[in-house]
Amino acid sequence: MAYNPIFPVGYQPYTPFPQYQPQMQGANMPSANQPQQMMTPPTIHAEIVQVDGEQAAANFPVGAGASQMMIAKDESAIYVKTAGANGTTLDVFVKRPPAPPAPVFKPEEYIRKDEAEKLIHAILTAQTRSHDKGDEE
Repeated sequence: MAYNPIFPVGYQPYTPFPQYQPQMQGANMPSANQPQQMMTPPTIHAEIVQVDGEQAAANFPVGAGASQMMIAKDESAIYVKTAGANGTTLDVFVKRPPAPPAPVFKPEEYIRKDEAEKLIHAILTAQTRSHDKGDEE
């Protein structure tokens, strides 16, 4: 009769603590002076449906717990319809023209403070002289 052990073949006894393995810096371990890689934001791919307008977007069927992006055929707005437990919501994003470019600063079109003070002084002096000449006549 063959020997029949209580434990199955290949049984490894349970060890409650992992075996200690010293940390080694090598090709597989990052060192402190290596730069960390930047995380890239996730990319979201969405299916956008063309609709005739806001009313068509509001009437578009959307499954519970889902969202659907839509765009007006004339590209005047984007709609996002979301169906949740409390009903549906329709977010409307209206297309606007791009912001005008910032004006270019042209220093030759402005005067300095000291130049303004001289100009004001000259105007006041000229007014005073013309006023005094009027009193003499």
